Amino acid sequence: MSKKPKILFIGPTPPPYSGPELSMQQFLESETLNTAFDIKFLKTNFRTDNTKKGKLDLSMLTNFFIYFSKLLKLLITNKPKCVYYPITPTQIGWIGRDVWTILLSKLFGAKVIIHLRGSHFKLNFQQFNGLIKKMVGISLKKVDCAIVQANYLKDQFQPFVPEHKMAVLYQAMDIEQYAKSDDSQIEEGKILVMGHMTKAKGYTDILKIIPQICQEFPWATFCFAGNIRKGERGVFYNQFTGEKITYEDPFEAEAKILNSEYKKNYVNLGIISGEDKMKHLQSTDIFLTASYSEGFSRSLLEAMSMGKPVVFTPVGAHKEVFKDKVHGFSFVPGELEQLKKALQEALRYNEKRRAIGEENRAYVVSNFSIEKIANDFKIIISNTLTA
Repeated sequence: MSKKPKILFIGPTPPPYSGPELSMQQFLESETLNTAFDIKFLKTNFRTDNTKKGKLDLSMLTNFFIYFSKLLKLLITNKPKCVYYPITPTQIGWIGRDVWTILLSKLFGAKVIIHLRGSHFKLNFQQFNGLIKKMVGISLKKVDCAIVQANYLKDQFQPFVPEHKMAVLYQAMDIEQYAKSDDSQIEEGKILVMGHMTKAKGYTDILKIIPQICQEFPWATFCFAGNIRKGERGVFYNQFTGEKITYEDPFEAEAKILNSEYKKNYVNLGIISGEDKMKHLQSTDIFLTASYSEGFSRSLLEAMSMGKPVVFTPVGAHKEVFKDKVHGFSFVPGELEQLKKALQEALRYNEKRRAIGEENRAYVVSNFSIEKIANDFKIIISNTLTA
């Protein structure tokens, strides 16, 4: 009986409870993957607060050395056949860890699978320092497989990674945990937004249209779950248009709405998780994401799995797998008039919202269950090992 191939997974796990961390946890706990492979894991995140991610300080430098000493030990003692590693879209992430992780893994004979969980590496790369561009290019040419979250994102690593080394892996959802709730729990007009409260996530755009929406629908309530974060640390471009994002201070935007007559229509929930998160997902009437760039929004899929209608931007995989007027109401990121009309349409027609919610639950169950996505991932790893 042959031994299972040794695979080293490198990446973040909760907390914080955001997309990359939760997705890694799903893979590590997958029966499909653990049956096929002998998996070892190296955790990369040492900060549990999303507001501190990407900050260069003494703790980051200390953890740089701790991380690479652990990686070196695992490569020497465990001798993995393959290393799976989600990369970052930022210059500091590449020069601080990504380049060296790829090259060190290759030095010890492992095949390397990288995973881009966003859709903005190519645009960010254009602004990298010239020397860093060369180093990133050298490391990317060593990669055995690069995973993206949609077919049309396969150009993210051109010209360094050829088409035959690219693979697509959609977001996975626990369809038992995120099951459709009883309609009686829904609060009419409750609009839930989850994620960082920044310009890049569309937070300041949403605040601008609250007065116009609430003039027509005074019972509408915009509930934001996440943390307000000053500055941008990963997304600098509108992935749909390619234009650079004009920064807006989210704290100033919040102060403006709190000092207006529409403060009763605005709720800052802070960071939510566990039962509190499930309670808000169950009671929401409409789920909204206004992001300028995404790979595949996990929170969007969570809401759809629970039978919620959605208002969304066609960025990342959303453009490829979700249809306007079928799975929800789509608008171009940054286009406030389109955002307003999409929300108005969603709020006006109760039966349409319910029908879309039913369609969304069935669609997620059929296409994005953990079992299906884990099996797709198993095939990607197996093909990389035998290539």
